[in-house]
Amino acid sequence: MVLALSFCLPFFLAGAGLAHSCTLFAAAGSRVEGGGTLIVKNRDRTPRQSALEFFTPADGFKYLALVALDTPEDPAVAGINEKGLAVVDALPGHPNEAAAYPGAVALTQALLSRCASVEDVLACKDLFRASYPVFEMVADGRRIAAIEIAPQGRVAVTVRDQGVLCHTNHYLAPRLQDANGKPGGSSIRYHRILQLLSRQACPFSLEDFLAFSQDRHDGPDNSICRSGSNPGEPCTLATWIVAHPAAGVPRVWVKIANPGEPQELVNLQLTPDMWAKVLKEKMFR
Repeated sequence: MVLALSFCLPFFLAGAGLAHSCTLFAAAGSRVEGGGTLIVKNRDRTPRQSALEFFTPADGFKYLALVALDTPEDPAVAGINEKGLAVVDALPGHPNEAAAYPGAVALTQALLSRCASVEDVLACKDLFRASYPVFEMVADGRRIAAIEIAPQGRVAVTVRDQGVLCHTNHYLAPRLQDANGKPGGSSIRYHRILQLLSRQACPFSLEDFLAFSQDRHDGPDNSICRSGSNPGEPCTLATWIVAHPAAGVPRVWVKIANPGEPQELVNLQLTPDMWAKVLKEKMFR
């Protein structure tokens, strides 16, 4: 189920000068072809390794995750669990690193292991308060939500069962604006993805969201599809997409482009049998 690609598929995003410059976007309800939800994360970093890993918590739900190998203590940056809840994250663009919050909850992993739905996520206010500053976007087969967690445990939540959401690396909630650093590539990417989502009248397909993740409109350092103008600039290292139909099982599409390695493409229909197969055969790390 993991295929090495022999061609270059030009993919991805931006966040000028930011170490953690990811782009997140999602759609729900009538904005999705056939109903249900779509959710995407593009992982932008200076060259670091990504991988897929299957987790089996002793006291929680099994989940498949895109992991950051450079931060083994907090590796999951996107995932989907056996109940169909998808979670993706991004960090603020200013220096509020997770390392500055010792003992803080790794929120993405906590939500994947504990929550079966968006409703469950929204009830986890204790986890929000225990997290370091982070942006989370979540989806089940019916709803999407964006959660902004600022310093001092301040939280803003947006929930939709119809429409779209998008996020980059700066706070959008009016009452959290003081937590933003200087606007930069994150704002450029945010306005571009918002434009792409807004100008399409017909419902979105997985292929539409895949195309948006390849957008190079604003150059190598500020586009959604980011290549980096030099080796020191962040580039897109992975893309994670979950399509969750209103009736049916989720589909996961992942591209991993680790520096110096063949590109990998994963396309899975997460049926109950597939969860059992992944666990039994240890298809990933």
